[in-house]
Amino acid sequence: MPRKPTYEEIERRLKELDKEAVNYKRTEEALQESEKRFKSVINSIEELLVLVDQNFKLQMINKTLAKAYNVSLDEYAGKYCYELFYGRKHICEGCPAIKVLNEGKVTRGAIRYRPDGRIVDRAAYPFIDGNGDITGVIIIGVDITEQTQAEEKLRESEEKYRLLVESTPDWVWMCDLKSRITFSNNSVKKNLGYEIHEILGTSAFSLIHKEDRKSVQKWFQNAKKQKRGWRGSVIRWQHKDKSIRFLETIAEPIFDDKGNLMGYSGIDRDVTDRKLSEMALQKAHDELQEKTIRLEVKKNSLEEINTAIKVLLKKRDEDKIEIESNVLTNVKELIEPYFEKIKKTKLDDQQRALLSIMESNINEIVSPFTRKMSLKYLNLTPTEIRIANLIRHGSSTKKIAEIMNVSPRTVETHRKNIRRKIGLDRKRANLRSHLLSLH
Repeated sequence: MPRKPTYEEIERRLKELDKEAVNYKRTEEALQESEKRFKSVINSIEELLVLVDQNFKLQMINKTLAKAYNVSLDEYAGKYCYELFYGRKHICEGCPAIKVLNEGKVTRGAIRYRPDGRIVDRAAYPFIDGNGDITGVIIIGVDITEQTQAEEKLRESEEKYRLLVESTPDWVWMCDLKSRITFSNNSVKKNLGYEIHEILGTSAFSLIHKEDRKSVQKWFQNAKKQKRGWRGSVIRWQHKDKSIRFLETIAEPIFDDKGNLMGYSGIDRDVTDRKLSEMALQKAHDELQEKTIRLEVKKNSLEEINTAIKVLLKKRDEDKIEIESNVLTNVKELIEPYFEKIKKTKLDDQQRALLSIMESNINEIVSPFTRKMSLKYLNLTPTEIRIANLIRHGSSTKKIAEIMNVSPRTVETHRKNIRRKIGLDRKRANLRSHLLSLH
C-alpha cells in the first residue's frame, strides 16, 4: 500500500499541477497528458478529496470520495456539493469552504461530513489560479470515525472508572518506584484522615506506622526486584489524628509499553475492627492458656497432696488396726486373766457386782468384732486374733508380715490355724468374708 502523502505534499502537488496546467494549456496534447496525470495523482490519494468553485459547484472528486458517498465519477460535474452529498438546497451550515473563500486561510477541523454519520478530519485549502486569485476550495478529509469512537469509549470508560473509584469506600492509590503517591481517591480522607492534596507526592512510608516502616520498605524493594505485586498483607498506618489504622492491601505493578516497571496501583481496605477483634481474641486465648497452665500446675499439686493424704490415711488405718490389735491383745493378755483369778477369790455380792460392771465396760470399749471373736473362739491365741483382725481389714499376707515384723510363711501358718479353729479348714469359704460376717 503506498504511503499516505502529507497535506503539505498534496498542496505542493496541486500547485505543481496548477502550474503545469497553465504552462501547457495551449497545447492540447500536453493538457490532456497533464489532466491524465493529475487525475491519476488525485485518484491515488486515499484521503477524501473534493474541489469546489466559488459557487460550491463540484469541479473534481477522487475515487475515494466517490466510493464513500456512492457517487459516480461521471455524474458529479456541475452539481452543488450540498445537493449531491446531502440532498440540501442551501449551503451546509459551518461549511469550511465558506471561511476559505472569505478569508483565504487554510481551515482544519473534524466534521460529520458523511450521511452515515462517520466523522472526517478535514483540511480546506484555497484553490488559486495563475493570477493568484482564489477560484475554489480543495477539501481533503481523513475518516477518523474509529479513532473518535475509540476516544469516546475511552472517555466513557475513564468516566466509569472514575465514578467506580470515587464510589468505593476503599483507598485506591498509585505510586512511583520511590513510593511517592501519584494518585489517590477521596476515600483516603475516610481511611487515614488526609485530603488528597496533602499526600500527593508524599512517600507512602512516611504514613506507615514507624514500627512497621522498615519491614514494609524491605518488602517493597523485594517486590520491585521481582516486578510483582502483593495481595492480602495487613499494614499499620498512622492516621492523621495519631490513631492506628490496619489496612489490608492489594497491588499490581504498572509497566510501560516496553515492559519497564513504572510503579504500582492498589486498593487498601480498612480492617481495623477485624484486626482489633483478632488481637482481643488472641489475648483472651493466651490468658486462658496461661490460666490452664496454672490450673494444671495446681491440679498436679493437688494430686500430689491427695496421694500424700491417701498414704497418710492408709497409714492411719494401718496404725488404727495395729492399735486395735494391741488393745485387744493387751485386754486379752493383761486384763482378762486377772478377771478370772479375781472371780476365783472370795468376793461378796457387791464386789462381784462391781467386777461384773468393770468387765462389761471393758467389753464395751473393745470392738464388737473382737468381742465376738474372743467369746466364740476362745481357743484363738492373741497373735491369731490380731492376724484375724488384720485379715478382716483387707491386709495381705505380705502386709501383715510387715506390720507384725514376722515372715510371710509365719503369717500363712497362723492363717491355716485360724481356718482350722473356726471350722473352715475343709471348706472353700473365703476367710476374710467369714470374718466380716461375724459383725
